[in-house]
Amino acid sequence: MSVVDDVKQRIDIVDVIGSYVHLQKAGQNYKALCPFHREKTPSFVVFPETQTWHCFGACGTGGDVFTFIMKHEGLEFGDALRMLADRAGVALEPLDEEAKARREKVDQLREVNLAAARFFQRMLLATESGTPAREYLKRRGLTKETVQRFLIGYAPDAWHDCEQALKEAGYGQDLLLEAGLLVRNQRGTVYDRFRDRVMFAIRDPQGHVVGFAGRVLGDEVPKYLNTPQTPLFDKGRLLYGLDLAREAIRETGTAIVVEGYMDVVVPYQEGVRNLVAVMGTALTEDHVALLRPIADRVVFALDPDTAGLQATERGAEVAQQAMAHETVPVPTASGLVRYETHLKGEIRVLTLPDGLDPDELVLRDRAVWDQLVRDAKPVVEHLIEVTVADADLGSARGKREAADKVLPLIEGLGSPVERHHYRQMLARAVRVDERTLVEEARRLRDATRRREGPGPAGQPATRGVSREPAIDLESRAVALLVRYPSLAMDALDQTGISVEALIESLRDSRHRLICRAVWNVLPEIVDDADALARTRERLDTQVGAHVQSLHSRLQGGPPLSPDMVREDLIKSTIRLRQKHLAQRMHDIEFLLSDATATGELERVAEISAWIDQGRAELRLLHQRAHALSLSGSSRR
Repeated sequence: MSVVDDVKQRIDIVDVIGSYVHLQKAGQNYKALCPFHREKTPSFVVFPETQTWHCFGACGTGGDVFTFIMKHEGLEFGDALRMLADRAGVALEPLDEEAKARREKVDQLREVNLAAARFFQRMLLATESGTPAREYLKRRGLTKETVQRFLIGYAPDAWHDCEQALKEAGYGQDLLLEAGLLVRNQRGTVYDRFRDRVMFAIRDPQGHVVGFAGRVLGDEVPKYLNTPQTPLFDKGRLLYGLDLAREAIRETGTAIVVEGYMDVVVPYQEGVRNLVAVMGTALTEDHVALLRPIADRVVFALDPDTAGLQATERGAEVAQQAMAHETVPVPTASGLVRYETHLKGEIRVLTLPDGLDPDELVLRDRAVWDQLVRDAKPVVEHLIEVTVADADLGSARGKREAADKVLPLIEGLGSPVERHHYRQMLARAVRVDERTLVEEARRLRDATRRREGPGPAGQPATRGVSREPAIDLESRAVALLVRYPSLAMDALDQTGISVEALIESLRDSRHRLICRAVWNVLPEIVDDADALARTRERLDTQVGAHVQSLHSRLQGGPPLSPDMVREDLIKSTIRLRQKHLAQRMHDIEFLLSDATATGELERVAEISAWIDQGRAELRLLHQRAHALSLSGSSRR
């Protein structure tokens, strides 16, 4: 038995979820208001029999106890496992010496960063040398309570004060250097990195201090100095303020992305608490991955200048990749099918008045800020307006350049209705026929494919893939997906099952993460042999080790041809979806009896429609399985 299974056996999902939300007994199950979106009628149901949960309302999500903890706490799988294992009294497998050393180093770096943050705050609040910094923060509108909540401090204008204070607290010079708190110059002299600066403590999503940003009080450059990259600190993987903004983002469904630290701190103090800041870098996939579990909408509130526009364009492109959920098949040059990800979330742009930052605007007129948030435009509409305003529409070249800039974003939208709407808007703006834009979009796609080369082709299976399932159905399907992703995508296309439907049908939280990771790396891989390593790069240590375990357990038998792998995957995915739908029908019948007993006629009609849809999908799956079986027999 794996440690994951051991944890699941020792804890009760009702107890765990019940510690977060108020559950009401409803027959054999429990229901509650969903903690992941606002609602008045309970649609969140916990099923003790299967140790699962599902939201039948706006979320439409569900899973096991690990999925709940990851979604609610914003944790990676490994952190959720440690949290639940501690609750269950399960000892995790001893780490090897290398892993122990890494864990100890992380703990030491967190500890010394927190100690440094407390030192800087003490210098700000309790010393004469901190007076100019206190006055600066007061001019910016900050209260003492806010300064303390965000762990803002001051680095003295001295070369060794921080070093001396932390050494006296028991931290060695090597650790201080590794944390980026000290610098060693070319002559070997060691001194404090941050001097005479207002210090903003940077925390990870769980609230651990991982680094700093220091702002000068005078005219020196650079204006901001960050901690260098360390095992904890990576600007491309951190969003300032996320640890405090998470609940407000989850409540509103909206994350507003700004550029400055004060643009987060001041609005938070004034009650606007769903803001996070990038730290001198463009929005990355890792940034969006932090927001994706808690935000349906990302709003950019960036400066209305050229740099701000470019940041918005880059951010929109990144978000289209990282927030994608919808599946669209595209034929590849090799004759197989490559699946492209299309954005399902929403990206908007808040246009700031010239010369005002978010913190200044919130302090000056909160009502204006709130109205700007409400009026934030869809990013495509915004980019059409600003691109056309700067384009030379009197020339054919100017029209083409404007179209080429916006069309990739339009074509990345998941809804055909939205694509048509924005093509019409762009066509009117550049004064060309919409059909011309359709042809131009096709030309851009073809050019991209030629640059990227053919998509992943189905390669003959190598020796070591067993023909007999040595592992359970779900594990085997996921193992084959990791080993042969292009064949798996082809198999899904034949079954008509979307990637999202497959992910939903997987019971194990790790398998869902693995499936999504494979899906995300698919456009990047050259061939299937590259998939395992790239997939593991996208996962935390615990899930990555599970991927390797699945891959190893798959080996040992005679080789399989691509047709055999494809047939195995077709049967597996259809069976997994059928099992999932059967269980879902059972769960929905509970909701039907509950609604009938309480006389909720509209709810009864709604649930009956869900049951009809489920039965229709089951019939369709049966028909496809039968047709594919006949087709396979004919080929043999």
